[in-house]
This record gives sequence, C-alpha cells and structure tokens, in this order.
Amino acid sequence: MSKIIVVGAGIVGVSTAYQLSKSNHQVTLIEADFEGRATSAAAGIICPWVSQRRNKAWYSLASKSANYYPQLIKELKAQGIEETGYKQVGTLVVKDDEKRLNKIVEIVNKRKEQAPEIGEIKWLNTTETKEKFPLVADGYFSLYVSGGARVHGEKLRQALLAACEKNGVTFVSGEASFIDNTITVKGEPYTADKIVLTAGAWFTELVKPLGIQGQVKPQKAQITTLKIEEETSDWPVIMPPGSHYMVPFENGVISAGTTHEDDAGFDTDITPGGIHQIFTDTFNIAPSLAQSKLLKVEVGFRPVAPNFLPVFGELPDHPGIYAANGLGSSGLTTGPFIGKELAKFVVGEPLEVDVKDFPVSSIL
Repeated sequence: MSKIIVVGAGIVGVSTAYQLSKSNHQVTLIEADFEGRATSAAAGIICPWVSQRRNKAWYSLASKSANYYPQLIKELKAQGIEETGYKQVGTLVVKDDEKRLNKIVEIVNKRKEQAPEIGEIKWLNTTETKEKFPLVADGYFSLYVSGGARVHGEKLRQALLAACEKNGVTFVSGEASFIDNTITVKGEPYTADKIVLTAGAWFTELVKPLGIQGQVKPQKAQITTLKIEEETSDWPVIMPPGSHYMVPFENGVISAGTTHEDDAGFDTDITPGGIHQIFTDTFNIAPSLAQSKLLKVEVGFRPVAPNFLPVFGELPDHPGIYAANGLGSSGLTTGPFIGKELAKFVVGEPLEVDVKDFPVSSIL
C-alpha cells in the first residue's frame, strides 16, 4: 500500500484522488479552497467532436474524455451518489453562416466513424432550431449533436468528493507548501511515497520551493447565472458563434458566459466590461434573456499552459512528484479522464493515451 498525497481539489485533483482510492492506497487530499477555483465557477459542455482545433493529440484526449463520462456517472450512482451535475441533453451549434456550419457538419460526420457516441447528427433549419431551444432569435440555424452533454462543475466535484469519502480518503484543509521535498500544511509535515500536484492556476507558486519556474498562468473567467420562468432541464446546450456559450440546467436556470482574460492575474473583481461582453453575445442569440433574472456572477481562474494543451506526468528531476495542469477551457471535459490516466500513471498501470503527447516539461 502506497501513501499518496494529492494537492488541489479541483476537477483533476478530486478525480485523481477518487481513482487512487479505488485501489489499495492511502490517499490524502489537500485543499486550500482558494477563491476562484475554476471548477466551482464552471458550467461545462461535453461535446469535443464539433471542435475545429487542429491538434490531434488534444482531440484524441477530449474524445476519450467525453466517452468516459457515462462510465464515471454510472460508477458514482452505483455508490449511491445520484446528484452528479451531468446530463446528456444534446448540443446545438448555432450559426447564421451556412458555409461555416457545413464545414462543422463534415467534420462531425467524419469523426462519427471512430466515435459512435456522437449519436444523431442533424442539420436544423431556423424553425427546428427554435423548437429545440425556444429562446434562439430568428435567422439562426444549427447542427444538433445528440451525444452532447452538460455538466455542473461544482456538483460533479462534490459528487467525486463524496465518493472519495466513501473510499476512505483523508481530507486536509489549508494551503500546501514544500519544504525540501516534503509537503507541509500550516507547518505540519505530511509524508508520502508519492505526491500529485493538481493545483490548477496556483501551480507556479506551489513549485517555487522546488527550484522550478512554473509556466502556468491564470486566465480569468467571468460567468453569469440567469433564470427564466420555463422548465429548461432537457434543453440542449448552445454553442453560438464566438467563444461564449449557454448551458441550461433545471428549473429555468441558464449559465451564460464566459470571458477569457489573460492579463488579469488573480483579480476576482466582477467587471462591467466582462459582463457587457457576455451579455452582448448572449442577447444576440437569445434576446429575450435580457428580461431574465440575474442570479449571480462568478469568477474562476483557468490554468493555462504555454502551448494551451493539458499536461500530466512525473516532474523531471523530481522522482515521485507528479502533476497535471493546463486544461484551460476544456477542464470539465478532460478533467475526469486525465485524473483517471494520471492515477494509473502514478501506480504504474498502462494508459489509454501517450503521456509523451502531454509533457509536463512544457509548464516548467
């Protein structure tokens, strides 16, 4: 039995701890609970098949990640954890440019040959689009992908924490730091055979005592939560033109966002400019949301790596210390699967992806 410490309880950290706790290991999960944890503020769209990113390693990872979700949710429910924040409701890729949408249709149809979990792929005219998502403005058509899903970041995190608790994980609250190669919290050392760093945007500060100049930076994200007087539980998620999205949940609640602010550091302020940007794009697609109720605005910090790719593995020159980071805006899509792969890597089990495609050295 190994003693393993996981530092950071965002989506990757809790996923890694959960996977390790299923085997005969003594797992300790340390969480500083910093304001601005990306997972807690995020609403995720699980539909990587419509992405036009050209990096093949990223797409392979994201596709495997999406395919893993139903298995994870089934595992959690088998442990009596019903509230996971995940639901397969389909995705609408909304456009007003037929050429651009046709290109995505071609990409998705080709990808379905290797990913049948994509499900039904259907071009919807403007009338059919409004039937799927009644708030969409006139003049928009869409691609419907039935395999698309939504996930509420904090609900999934809490579900995984509950599973960790059932599996005997030890929880420690407080900011972790290194003294030599030993993790300490509030001055108390915690010994372990292996240490896993899943500290997200706070990675760079955490590894300084190891003599490492970390390259992970925070990307500030502001996200709004709206409410309307309709039942939206089964509405599909919306991927409109640009980088914003709409994710409907139960009871008329809709998450709309989000900003991508690269130079804000760890500033948790909600800004008029950020909200204006979100609402401008949102109201272009769904103008009636201007009359919705604004429930809250949240801020999270995505961890971004220099090459904008997720990374995981063992830190060079630091045997027994592992890390995963750089998930960026695809954190809720890839986080649970990366946690699963990282846990296997830590204990020496074979992986489904090649760790060389996601080198930790790129964030050092």
